[in-house]
Amino acid sequence: MENSSDEELIRAAGRGEGPALGELVRRYQDRVLSFMAWNFSLPAEEALDMTQEVFLAVWKSAGSYRGESLFRTWLFSVARNVGLSYFRHYLAKKTESAGLLFGDEEFENIPDAAPGLLEGLETGERAAFVRASVEKLPGKLKAALLLREWEGLPYEDIAVVLGVPVGTVRSRLHNAHARLFKLLRERI
Repeated sequence: MENSSDEELIRAAGRGEGPALGELVRRYQDRVLSFMAWNFSLPAEEALDMTQEVFLAVWKSAGSYRGESLFRTWLFSVARNVGLSYFRHYLAKKTESAGLLFGDEEFENIPDAAPGLLEGLETGERAAFVRASVEKLPGKLKAALLLREWEGLPYEDIAVVLGVPVGTVRSRLHNAHARLFKLLRERI
């Protein structure tokens, strides 16, 4: 199994071969966890929950993998969709709970101080500042940047994951780099 390609493994998983799915989880669990934590800025426990949901969704839909894109591209599309769905549900529940406890007006003033997963893992002022700068980027720019810089996906695959044209990916990456450069330059 270790020598099989990702595409061979997902097809085997689609046929019900559990070890194939296990190998894909082993290969990608840390990358998916990082993507979920950074992209959705949630605490470690919730990022772990989301990562488990991603691999559950992969298992359920393995038989529908058509091979039109690389497995990695398909996986991050699944991860993005699971994350957006989970995040919508999370926000709806959080808003409903807080609204009941505090009333809507008071809830709007409560800051969200939930630490991200990577805060406790990386040290150093420079790493912390870069991380904070990336967090300041708008969601669409941040997602494109993370998929390109952290996951190494080509523009075409990022376009598939985000559901936008390649030109939009290029534009978002250009804007993300420009904003990041400006933030970093202000620091120096």
